[in-house]
Amino acid sequence: MLYRTIFYSFIVLALLGDARVFLFVANRYVFASRREENHPYERLIWAMPPLLVGLTALFWPLGIWIERMHTMTWLEELAAAWLLIAATIGTYWIVDRIGMMFIRQMAIDGVQTLESTIAPFDLEITRHEVFIDALPADLDGYKIAFLSDTHVIPSRRAYFREVVAQTRALEPDLILLGGDLVTWERHVNVMSDVLLDGLTARDGVYAVLGNHDYWSGAETIIAALRARGIETLTNRNVTIRDRMTLAGIDEVYRGHPDVEAALRGAKPVRIAFSHHPDIIDEIGEQQLDLLLCGHTHGGQIRLPLFGALFVPSVHEALYVSGFHRVRNTLMYVGRGIGGVPPIRVRCRAELPLFMLRATHR
Repeated sequence: MLYRTIFYSFIVLALLGDARVFLFVANRYVFASRREENHPYERLIWAMPPLLVGLTALFWPLGIWIERMHTMTWLEELAAAWLLIAATIGTYWIVDRIGMMFIRQMAIDGVQTLESTIAPFDLEITRHEVFIDALPADLDGYKIAFLSDTHVIPSRRAYFREVVAQTRALEPDLILLGGDLVTWERHVNVMSDVLLDGLTARDGVYAVLGNHDYWSGAETIIAALRARGIETLTNRNVTIRDRMTLAGIDEVYRGHPDVEAALRGAKPVRIAFSHHPDIIDEIGEQQLDLLLCGHTHGGQIRLPLFGALFVPSVHEALYVSGFHRVRNTLMYVGRGIGGVPPIRVRCRAELPLFMLRATHR
């Protein structure tokens, strides 16, 4: 009876290990680093499940060996080896998730998150104060709204009009569009009508491109943005109120990011935005007071304990959402406005507002 209990406990852990192996391959090699919409690694999505199912099926003859305790065959030896490997991976996953729960609760220096509000369509408006030592006094209280991963589609016109209305109600000084404005080129006109119309801020609206924008036609989207008075920043910067640099860095996998060019001639106060949080690996030791990214959608679907499963990043869920202090950069990863498909579980769409503060706390 004891052997059987231990065996079945190992099987449960091994099944978790199987799932973790699949997610590791999917997130890091299939979804994360693709430069093309279709590429060779995509076949792994179809190859991994039958392989893992086949290895898991070997547990059945191992169960027979447990019952009879006869000499193990090579098949049972293989099953025992995979059981130990997969169960170890499953155990590590559980321990890692528990550790991440504690890490998320750790405060990040220089940041204060205020109370959020829930708008219609279950849109969460989050508010954050970012304390910058070098911020001039006349920029104290400067407000930046960040809209990423809108993935505009015709069936959600009312939703995107509500997003625009909520953004305007925040009275931001600056609005940044973090890429993946649409999923398909045929929706560019819809984007212009329901998202860009009426989207204004005191110091303007700026955008960077995301992977879907490149696949949908970068020039078409840039032209649509320009027609609405929105400037696309690709590896370059602009000066805001003569005191602060706003830099746009190109998408890390589908574009050609050039951090040095984006920050050339930058002021001491530096705000940057780029679509994919993996850009943090390209930033190196550069100092950025605030780097805004999207792409992950916060995982879209989050499970209790395990959190976000599918996160298209080489770092997987490490930078799935929220603030992260990485070397000399404070990075925030937004959960995004839309989704592909537009389904969310335990992960609300997010419209974050950042208020810059001159006094470090």
